[in-house]
Amino acid sequence: MLERLPEESALQHHKRLIEGKLVDKTLADYDYAELAPFVYGQDYSADVARRMMYGSAKTLQLIEAEPQHTTQDEALLTELELKKIELQKERQKFFDQRTAYNKIVRDQAREEELKEILEQTIAAGNLPRLEYEPLEDVPGETSLIVSMHDLHYGAQHDNYWGKYNSDICRQMVVKYIGEIGKIAETHLAQDCYVVCNGDAISGVIHNSIRVTNKENVIEQVTGVSELLAQFLAELSVMFNNVYFTSVAGNHSRIEKKDDSLISERLDDLVEWYLKARMASFENVHIGYGEKIDPTMYLIDVRGHLFLGCHGDFDATIASVTNLQAMVGRPLYGVLMGHRHHCATDVVQGIRVIQSGSFLGTDDYCISKRLCGKPEQIVSVVNDDGILCNYDVDLSIV
Repeated sequence: MLERLPEESALQHHKRLIEGKLVDKTLADYDYAELAPFVYGQDYSADVARRMMYGSAKTLQLIEAEPQHTTQDEALLTELELKKIELQKERQKFFDQRTAYNKIVRDQAREEELKEILEQTIAAGNLPRLEYEPLEDVPGETSLIVSMHDLHYGAQHDNYWGKYNSDICRQMVVKYIGEIGKIAETHLAQDCYVVCNGDAISGVIHNSIRVTNKENVIEQVTGVSELLAQFLAELSVMFNNVYFTSVAGNHSRIEKKDDSLISERLDDLVEWYLKARMASFENVHIGYGEKIDPTMYLIDVRGHLFLGCHGDFDATIASVTNLQAMVGRPLYGVLMGHRHHCATDVVQGIRVIQSGSFLGTDDYCISKRLCGKPEQIVSVVNDDGILCNYDVDLSIV
């Protein structure tokens, strides 16, 4: 009865339903909300549909009062369509606002849930005890920039080119601490700047990585955060001050690449964890420097300005000069990772220090015909700038 009859035009159908509800009452038993999809082609609340139908009834009366004026008929129908469009626009605005609001709530809830998990891990009391030991002033004329890029904690592989898992990663960190101590002693380093430029965790961005990850992403975040806390605690007894700065990498994306925002990376939780874990260490400074945005930061080392980034957005030499332009301040150097091998260069007077990874050659690298050894880079900086760089081999025999 509500459907359009074969012999009816669209206008006749519209008129029959409105008059059946408001004039001859043949459709009086139907609710306005039930009639709305047949009268207007979409759902409306009973209140909105009632007002619209009274307006339509008035318009139909005017059309019948002047049936000889075709132009006026068309104008009135156009007016009806315009009103319908305006209602649809307002309805869409409401849906868009509700969608945006729900996304904000969802994102905040997800971040709070992750932080609660980390807080529970810290509060559980089963973590190794980290005690701050006050240190006498360490004399010296240099500072070290220590890379901690591309740990890919949680990944595991065992192939012709090497073996890697979380236990081996811990062994590499122990070896790294020993090498840093030797470099610091050789160059009488006073302070240490630890830069963690992304991919601290393996994440789940590639299918091969999803298969080979030993821990899920939450375990990866807590595991690497605790490993870094112990690393910083060891350094705290070697230097006057230890400064830690980090930026997120592409492996910690929460969503797939096309849907991921640059501000939604799990690496960001590592720095938050370290602030809580290292709160009692007076000479360890977490979050040192100036975070420009989620993909880059600035640090000052003995009067020289360095920019740190992961490197996934900076694939070419031209990218270095682009970074200089974006910052708007003279850069001494750029610190980056991502490419899994150590390298140094000078681009338009800007020193580029690229560190390797802890991972070495995994299955994904093999599929891309890439290989490299696990390595990191330590830069020695004095008042004149970078004195030298050390490529530190982290291979575990």
